[in-house]
Parts: sequence; C-alpha cells; structure tokens
Amino acid sequence: MSRLTAGFFFIFVWGMIYLMTQINNLDGHFVDLCRSFFPNHRNEQMMTYRFPRDRKLCAASYLLLVYALRNEGLFTTLPLFQYGTGNETWQSGNKPVLANYPGVHFSISHCGGTAVCAVSHNPVGIDVEKVEPYDDQLAQAICSPSEYEWVQADGSVRAERLTELWTRKESTVKCSGMGLQVDPRLIPSLGSAVTSFFTDSDNLLYAVSRADAFYTKQIS
Repeated sequence: MSRLTAGFFFIFVWGMIYLMTQINNLDGHFVDLCRSFFPNHRNEQMMTYRFPRDRKLCAASYLLLVYALRNEGLFTTLPLFQYGTGNETWQSGNKPVLANYPGVHFSISHCGGTAVCAVSHNPVGIDVEKVEPYDDQLAQAICSPSEYEWVQADGSVRAERLTELWTRKESTVKCSGMGLQVDPRLIPSLGSAVTSFFTDSDNLLYAVSRADAFYTKQIS
C-alpha cells in the first residue's frame, strides 16, 4: 500500500494523477475570481451548487484539469466540455469529452476538500474517496464473493481495502463511460485499476484509483 502526505492547497503530479487538497480552505473570493474567466458552461454548472464548498470543488477541479493539460504540454485554450451527442448538458449524466481537445481524454473526481484529475490519449477514469470506518453491510452490497473474502482477509485494513475496491469500481465505470447501471458486485475491481493512498494535512486517509483503457480491455 503506497501512501503520500499532501499539504495545504497542494497540486501534485503523482503517478500520472493530479491531486489538489485543502480546497475548502481557499479564500471566499476564489469562486468569484474563477467566474471572471471560466467558460459559460463551467460557470453554469458551478453556480447550481448551493453551498460554497461545492462551488469551490467544482472550480478547483476545472483548474486542476487546466493545470494537467499544461503540464502534459497539451494546453492551447480553456477546455470546453461536450456531453453525449453534443446537444446535451452536464445534467444529462453522460460522460463528458473535451470538445476542443480531440483525442485527449480526461476524468475528474473530488471528495471532501480534495480533487484529483487524470488526462490521457486513451479513455481514462479516476475516483477518490475518504477512508471511512468499515461498514460490513456496504461491503456485502458492493463486493463479489471473492472481493468480500479479500476485504475480510486482514481485519486491520478492512476499511482501506473496501475503499480501494470501491474507487477501483468507480474509476473503471468512469473509464468505460457506462456509469453505475449494473449491480456494483458485478463491476470488476481487482486488476482493473491502480490504487494509491494518501494522507492530507488533517491526517485524513484517502484512496485514489485510476483506470485506463489498457486495464478495462483486459477485463471486458
């Protein structure tokens, strides 16, 4: 189990995963600043959130994508999202693509005050979750029999293993674009993605998984 400690408002390039923490502690004017130059579609989505913390996460996730594009040497202009056929909006629930970056795939996830992003020339999915106390009812609802056996094999890390499995499943379906339309127990996890753990400055443990087309092709 690999771990990383991330500090305040920290952007880190980590195994092709871009990570930003402590977003909730950003200045209250952060969202207003972002609104001054964000594309209309991102402002529209950001302002549908009721609470300031959610607006910050939405804004920071988009900036993290911009940072990733710059760091990969791909950035030319602010990215524009397209959903489904192109006539839909972010509310449709379809996986977004970058309309003005043909051939570039991305995925974003956030949890608490943390956001993660991945970019690739192949389909990619990413998910981050905070490790919560172990919940056996949840484990039985989302784990296949073999996965449940793996979670139970070491009682000292059941919570970490359950969170790892869930992020792997989430990143896998985000990579494929199919969404959570099937029984979670049927979504493969072991071997379908790569997972790491990190601890933020509040000593909260998170799991983050990245699934690439390479992995999902092996299990489809």
